[in-house]
Amino acid sequence: MRVLGIIAEYNPFHYGHLYHLMKSKELIQPDFVIAVQSGNFTQRGEAAITDKWIRAEAAVHCGADLVLELPVVYAVQTAELFAYGAVQTLNHTGLTDYLSFGSEIDDLDQLRAIAELFVPENEIYRNSLKSFLQQGLSFPAARYQAVLHYLAPSSEESAGIIKSILSDSNSILAVEYLKALKKTGSPILPVTVPRIRSSYRSPKIKKGITSAASIRREILQNGWNEKVRDAVPETAFSILSGAFEKGMGPMDNRSLEDLILGLLRRSNAAEIKSWMDVSEGLENRIKESAQNASSLDGLLSSIKTRRYVHTRLQRVLIHGLLNLTTETFHRLNDGLGPKYLRILAFSGNATPLLKQLKKTARVPILTKAAHIARQEKSVQEMFAFDRLAGDLYALGMKNPDGRKGDRDYTREVFRS
Repeated sequence: MRVLGIIAEYNPFHYGHLYHLMKSKELIQPDFVIAVQSGNFTQRGEAAITDKWIRAEAAVHCGADLVLELPVVYAVQTAELFAYGAVQTLNHTGLTDYLSFGSEIDDLDQLRAIAELFVPENEIYRNSLKSFLQQGLSFPAARYQAVLHYLAPSSEESAGIIKSILSDSNSILAVEYLKALKKTGSPILPVTVPRIRSSYRSPKIKKGITSAASIRREILQNGWNEKVRDAVPETAFSILSGAFEKGMGPMDNRSLEDLILGLLRRSNAAEIKSWMDVSEGLENRIKESAQNASSLDGLLSSIKTRRYVHTRLQRVLIHGLLNLTTETFHRLNDGLGPKYLRILAFSGNATPLLKQLKKTARVPILTKAAHIARQEKSVQEMFAFDRLAGDLYALGMKNPDGRKGDRDYTREVFRS
């Protein structure tokens, strides 16, 4: 059995995802594809455009055989922790042979060179990074300067490649996947597929392959229209449009605006300081801004600095929403990563894969939330964050039934 792993958010599933999936299958010729997908909140600290089950259903209809949820305590983290949690999820299956990821730089050697620098971080690089951070640079900018300082590229072209790797979202994740594979001693072999045509940051929607960000922007601003239809595979379009017609989206953080602003006004500075990724007095800046802001966009604009970039602040807000503290995260992340394999969806052809997974899985397999009571305390505690994420996410839904809590207990695994 040859098994291919893919790490994704499918927010929403579009033609770029389909290209990556089909190209990966062409290169690897796998028997099965396992997708590790973020749940209701994403790595950039955003509420997904629709819930995890709907997105997993679309992924299965478009070519994945099994969709596993990346626990939210990893899904809403830095690229490093996101990648670590996702790679460990694939490791925990005990049967994943390959990991395919997209990258703006289609050169594993170049990507490995950067990854090798970070695993383990050597003292020269670490001190250099610390120095640039102390100068007030954001982490991405400080990291780039520290890498340049360490590698001392001999040409502008080489420096440009390094800059591209450390500034392009998919290449950053590619480096972190390679880093996580090495850190965990994983036997999984990496494969890279070049990203084509449209960058993640591209704001304008295009026909065919375009960025997920541009699709979300079009949906949120102008609705579910022909431009979106031209950017999303027909099957995915049908599933998502059906969900939106029922009021199960579209969602973004503005859907939870009052919930977030209310939380910040209720919380004192000490509470905010305890949240994951809050440091160096950021709690005071957040608290002061929350008292004066009348919107989420206004709040983020007033807090943002060169050091505290937009995505980091969004993640902090979701950490606060979930009450995910630094202490709790590090206690749960005890060297094993995710403590279970949560199945969201699988294809009708996946029976042999699931049968084998039961034999090889290194952590419990969850198909029904009710079964969590049978698991040890640490498994229950990590799962409780997924449950809470679903309960809070639901409050942004337009459909009254969709706003109900405990959908993790009432929603069944999708099977095509």
